[in-house]
Amino acid sequence: MAMKSIKIHLLLPVLFLFFGCATVPQNEIFDLKKEFAQLQVKYNQLESRQADLYTKYETGLVTNDTINASNQELFKKISQLSQKVQDLEIVQKKSAASYGNVSVQTPTAVYQNAYNDYLVGKYELALMGFKSFVKKYPEHELAPKVQYYIGECLYSQSNWKDAYEEYKIIGEQYQGSEFSSSSRLKMALCLELLNRKQDAQVVFKSILVDYPKSPEAFTAKEKLKMYAK
Repeated sequence: MAMKSIKIHLLLPVLFLFFGCATVPQNEIFDLKKEFAQLQVKYNQLESRQADLYTKYETGLVTNDTINASNQELFKKISQLSQKVQDLEIVQKKSAASYGNVSVQTPTAVYQNAYNDYLVGKYELALMGFKSFVKKYPEHELAPKVQYYIGECLYSQSNWKDAYEEYKIIGEQYQGSEFSSSSRLKMALCLELLNRKQDAQVVFKSILVDYPKSPEAFTAKEKLKMYAK
């Protein structure tokens, strides 16, 4: 039975990210270790489920259709884990290259690397880059923009709750930046998606008051019209 022969060894190369790379300082690989731990949990869950399904198949408790459906789901998750491993390997290589060179990466280069990852849909990878930027350069002129894209990465992954909190930081720490109105609108949209309709309306109204001539004000006005129907 094909189910029995399926083996997942996708996470083994990641060990070398943490135990074979002396060029990367400990404070830089802390986040990678956490990512690895999360991947290991998912890996163990997949293997456990695989073994359980095979046992049930042997005893006649599940059918071939059930096994096939489960296999499709399993391979989809394996593909996702594989992509995650690749992302982590890229991060390690970038870190090693950065610390192996005589010249230090400029803040603009750090931002651009993360933004390039964002553009091609590597949101987890971009998120790590953006967060590293605001941690190292919180007062840099690009910081408001980077903070906004932290929210965008989470929003693109349908993580509305965390995205809301990240957009909120712009109003708290970078008030008056060019991303203030955009982040406020995204906060309202996150609240909508979290089914917090009344809170969303309050934020939409605040956009009309604080940014009446912005493009976001037009969107907020249209949203409020929908609520009034």
